[in-house]
Amino acid sequence: LLLATPRIRGERQAEIRLFMKGDHVFQNHCAECHGKSGRGDGPLAHDTPVKPRNFRTGIFKFRSTPVGFLPTDADLTRTIRTGVAGTIMPSFNHLAEDEVTAVIAYIKGLSRRWKDPKLITHPVRIPKTPPWLEDEGSPHLKAGNATFATHSATCHGTTGKGDGPASQGLNDVWGHPVTPAPLGGPHHRSGPTPADLFLTIATGLDGTPMTGHLPSLGPDKIWELVAFIKSLPPRAPQAP
Repeated sequence: LLLATPRIRGERQAEIRLFMKGDHVFQNHCAECHGKSGRGDGPLAHDTPVKPRNFRTGIFKFRSTPVGFLPTDADLTRTIRTGVAGTIMPSFNHLAEDEVTAVIAYIKGLSRRWKDPKLITHPVRIPKTPPWLEDEGSPHLKAGNATFATHSATCHGTTGKGDGPASQGLNDVWGHPVTPAPLGGPHHRSGPTPADLFLTIATGLDGTPMTGHLPSLGPDKIWELVAFIKSLPPRAPQAP
């Protein structure tokens, strides 16, 4: 066997240092929810309806990549920086850039899926936001309503309240009960912008019953769905 060159040894040492730094950041900022070993079983995870991610499975909901592929580093950075609305995942925008880089390296070391090059791909291209998206009188809005009734209302309900006939008894791949998200209002779990909604509809939420619709609908119909969802009235605030 050939001995490792100084350059290779240096690279390995740098990887180990990065992983160890990421472990430190994870234990200080993430373990309370995600668990010390990243299994989503931290002490704060038990009483929340939306469970923290189990990083050992290497399955992620929020991605810019197609169904079944791993997220990009930019996807992971975005979730860390912005949090996930409607869950106990807060924004960690106060973390330094090197801390975010390190904790991502640590998370990617928790699942063997990250070692499979077939699961790495480029993000889905988001087409330019159509100029009619904010037009309340656009015929695209009516078309989006029809598409929603056909493809989404069964789970999300006809008015997007998450109360469709198929909304009960759903589970994710981690064995947790899940309910379709109510869609009214400006803040969705995937993010606040129309592009965020486009990506969720296009790529789905891996590990959940929410599949990606880009292959079946195409970008134009997805933008019409985005327009319809944005037109839904805000959901009523939950009682304290």
